[in-house]
Amino acid sequence: MVRWYFAGLVLSFFGTSAMMLVAGIWVKSLTGSDALATLALLCVYAPGVLSPWIGRFADSYRRKPLLVWTDLAIVPALALLLVTDELWVIFAVLLLYGTKAVLVSAAEPGLLVALLPPDRLAKVNGLRMSLQEGMKLVAPLAGAALFAAHGAWPVVAIDALSFLLAAGATAMIRVDEPPPAPRESASLPQLKALRWPIVGAATALFASSLNTAAAFPLVENGLGYGPEFLGVLAAVQGAGSVLAGLTGKHANVRVGLVLVSVAALARATGWLPAVLVSGFVTGIGLAWTVVAVATLVQRRTPPAVLGRVSATAMSLVFGAVPLGLAAGAFLVAHLGFATIYVLIAVVTAFAAAVRERQASTPVPFR
Repeated sequence: MVRWYFAGLVLSFFGTSAMMLVAGIWVKSLTGSDALATLALLCVYAPGVLSPWIGRFADSYRRKPLLVWTDLAIVPALALLLVTDELWVIFAVLLLYGTKAVLVSAAEPGLLVALLPPDRLAKVNGLRMSLQEGMKLVAPLAGAALFAAHGAWPVVAIDALSFLLAAGATAMIRVDEPPPAPRESASLPQLKALRWPIVGAATALFASSLNTAAAFPLVENGLGYGPEFLGVLAAVQGAGSVLAGLTGKHANVRVGLVLVSVAALARATGWLPAVLVSGFVTGIGLAWTVVAVATLVQRRTPPAVLGRVSATAMSLVFGAVPLGLAAGAFLVAHLGFATIYVLIAVVTAFAAAVRERQASTPVPFR
């Protein structure tokens, strides 16, 4: 049954990776504004602030049918983008897109717990990370190429089709799920021991959002390419994240922050070889911070409340993304890309240097 789970992931990850990049390129092409292009991505990540409540909703229903209907529900919204390119419609659809992503991230851990024995969870979690990031090797390049040749509509159509097929693959999974948990507030003592890793990972994701915003002027002003070149940068970063997933037993928040800091300084040079290498290193750093936190949460949370606990932890981590995108939209309007990357390096280096108040032994990712 795991093969059907991974089949659904491949399909949905491909469409999502392509669409995430093209959304920013599309808005940039329509408006010529780096700030609005960044705000388009903010719409995708903004629903993350609702993760605790969305997680409680996910815990109240069986995960398999919830995931199937979630994939199906986004298709009509994406269809709107096939008939209009009004900016407000694009932003509204991206908000729904982001809400779907949060719901899926809350429901999937519970499905995996019901589907797999405990000793296989960590391995599948790592493979899932590699698969997700592996799509960044091909999907952004394919999406950017399709956009350059034909506009946004083929990317939107492929994304909608991918979710239809992903729903079909998920429906094929045979799993004996336990009854949903009651809709009561859950205490989250597991998160207290993860305070520093969560803050560190949130800092890395905040820096990643600033990185995303600065990439628009970096590509245009520093490297002299069109916005489609963002697909190359995304693919390189995806390659780093694939490697990080396959070597997830080394996942460590502090090391990830150091890698992000060093990579930011390399990007500040505006030199193409350094920019490409920095993307690869950034991919490793970001993936390791997320894998380290996600694995700890999976191992320490009762299955009945895994959706809400996981969603709360991830909301604290990924909640930094919309904040970073909002800050990035402001910074790119007032500062050069090199200055922004130096700021990223300083912030992440400081976070890596902060001493943990509680002893926290990194959990190996076996």
